[in-house]
Amino acid sequence: MIPFSETPMPPPFPAVLRFGFTFTFYIFHGAARAVYIFRFLKIIFILPLFPSFLLSAQPRVLTLQEAVELGKANSPYYYRAKNTYERSYWRYQNFKARFKPQIRLNATAPTFFRSINPVTQPDGSIEFRRVNQANNSIGLNVVQNIGLTGGQLRFGTALQRTDNFLAGQESFFLSSPFTLSYDQNALLYNELKWRKLIEPLTYETAYRGYAEDMEEAGLQAVSLFFEGLTAQVAVEISQTNQANTDTLYKISKERFGIGKITENELLQLELNTLNAQNQVNEAKVNLEIASQNLKRILGLPLTEQLVYTIPPQIPALSISPELALSEARNNRKALIDFKSQRLEADRLIAEAKGSNSINFSVLANVGTQQTGQRFSDAYSNLQNRQYIGVNIDVPIQDWGYRKSQIKLAKANRELVEVTVKQEEITFEQEIYLQALRFNQQNSQLAVAQKADTIAHRRLEITKQRYLLGKISTTDLNIALNETVQARQNFVNVLKTYWTSFYTLRRLTLFDFQRIEKITYGEKRF
Repeated sequence: MIPFSETPMPPPFPAVLRFGFTFTFYIFHGAARAVYIFRFLKIIFILPLFPSFLLSAQPRVLTLQEAVELGKANSPYYYRAKNTYERSYWRYQNFKARFKPQIRLNATAPTFFRSINPVTQPDGSIEFRRVNQANNSIGLNVVQNIGLTGGQLRFGTALQRTDNFLAGQESFFLSSPFTLSYDQNALLYNELKWRKLIEPLTYETAYRGYAEDMEEAGLQAVSLFFEGLTAQVAVEISQTNQANTDTLYKISKERFGIGKITENELLQLELNTLNAQNQVNEAKVNLEIASQNLKRILGLPLTEQLVYTIPPQIPALSISPELALSEARNNRKALIDFKSQRLEADRLIAEAKGSNSINFSVLANVGTQQTGQRFSDAYSNLQNRQYIGVNIDVPIQDWGYRKSQIKLAKANRELVEVTVKQEEITFEQEIYLQALRFNQQNSQLAVAQKADTIAHRRLEITKQRYLLGKISTTDLNIALNETVQARQNFVNVLKTYWTSFYTLRRLTLFDFQRIEKITYGEKRF
């Protein structure tokens, strides 16, 4: 046996081979270390991004209040309300501008004409003269409508120059340094007066209508939110039923094996399991459809998953029908619209009387004028200029036209009065009944919530008794169906409760939680 210390060593490698082996080892070793370092750095850089990925993958928890606010900010109902109000806003601004002075500049560029024109001589004869001229004019006017009388006041200045190009003829200027005129088309009917009464009411109607449209947008969001919530509850119920039927079916197979239940009962449980699976699939499809509809209205990404939270009942809220009716009278556009309709009917009567009786129109003009061959001469020794004219139009025989026009306008006024009174009665009844309906929902919601709790408790007891063999499969199915009905009824009553609440907000433009009027501020465009 050879001692260890005397164990022969292998012949040494040549120096070149040893160096190549060592270099190769370090290369592969370094490459491996580089891979590990790269992986480590990759983890360091990517790890902080995981929370964002996780957050983006998480569903969005949506509350009823959040859905209402998004509906008022992003829904098509909001944009329609905004555009409708914007039109009324600019119409009212246009009306107000009619009573502000307008400054107008009018000018005529060089107008050249050459022709032979007939010219009447002092003795009445006509001679044909050659005309070769160019005309220029410029004027500045300030126009003001007078709402008190319905006329128009105009102050202006003008200058005209005419150049004659025929031999021996010269150019001349015509100036009107100061002109003040008043034009009154009719004395018995003042259109501006009536518009000053009606247009502010029209704009106030549009402003209140904008608030009502915003509340309508919130109400639509409430309706779609509860469609999604109802579909989500249906998914939860179907999944719970599927889990219950699967468990009961597995237990029942064991009981069938030992002869404690019949084959018919086992087949019934198996059928319940299959039906539960179909209900889960159908409920998921309905939930996706309802969520897609809501997301389109709220302006949310269609790929985002929503989880609906069950809104609580408003604690101790009872709305007085008298308070609701009083606030509706103060805030709704309908009352302003009723007044506007009456005024418009009165305006038509006044127009029929004023336009079909004796008509007067007045045109008055005072100022100065002068003419001269030089510009300075046209503004020297100014001459007075006056004009006044009154036109009278008196119907002598119109074969009953004036009378029929007035009678038609009065009949229209009576029809408007009858229609408005009926609308006022309907308006009051709708609000009064809506307040009563909401107050009734308080007790119904409490009953539905209690029934839901009792149904779930009864189902648990029924399952235990079924497992003990004390009741049949029929009794178990009855308990399952009652639980489903109680849960669905609770969600439906909750939907009716909140729909009634937001409907009452829209009908009164009053926030009964904060006890304040609902306003959205006057938008300026």
